[in-house]
Amino acid sequence: MNVLDRPLGPGDPIAIIDDEEVNRRATGWMVEEADFTPVPISRIPESLDELFAEIEGKAAAVICDHRLGRGGAVSYFGAEVVAKSNRRKIPAVLLTSYANSDENSTIRRWRSEIPMLLSRGSDSDPDRLAQALNVAEDECRGVYTEARKPYRVIVRVQDCRFGPEGVVAECVVTAWQPRTTVDVPASMITDSLRTPIDQLIGKRVSADVNIYAPTAGELYFRDFKMGPGVPAGW
Repeated sequence: MNVLDRPLGPGDPIAIIDDEEVNRRATGWMVEEADFTPVPISRIPESLDELFAEIEGKAAAVICDHRLGRGGAVSYFGAEVVAKSNRRKIPAVLLTSYANSDENSTIRRWRSEIPMLLSRGSDSDPDRLAQALNVAEDECRGVYTEARKPYRVIVRVQDCRFGPEGVVAECVVTAWQPRTTVDVPASMITDSLRTPIDQLIGKRVSADVNIYAPTAGELYFRDFKMGPGVPAGW
């Protein structure tokens, strides 16, 4: 079912993608309590194409864990699954125990297409899950809350450092919070600008950012371009 055909309704099948059986069962219970039908995916395919071939036609929406590699050779994170599912107009939600630890790295990379990020435990209840699916469905239809709308703004690359997932750029978004640095995977910037990150320190670039996000973890960045230079005399 494509979300543009009709809204999600009671009994609709929801794919549960998680490499741990205990989590699949817990999520399945929430799905049932939210009045949907759980469709557990017990084998995580090696490629995303295989995964979507299994989902499409069987599920109206997706709930996915983030770290999927424990059960085999998987080259992708759940954040990518959720982002690409939403691109395909299959509403998807990221539910993970690694929300706090990964939100600035492997999740941030795909955050612009992850309408809601749920933390397993604190957000593990049927009402919260149903709300997240509704938000994902709305975005698949092109309806965004103010906190999710992108605005073209200036981003200053203040510094960079090595992190657990590679080089991290410490950025300041003046239109969001001018005294707060936000971690962004450096490759998100360098891949767009074709410029090494050390040559961008102190420079201003532009990007689409949801500047009304209430927390740093909910910020997303996309479409980096070189920003305006500093006016003469500054």
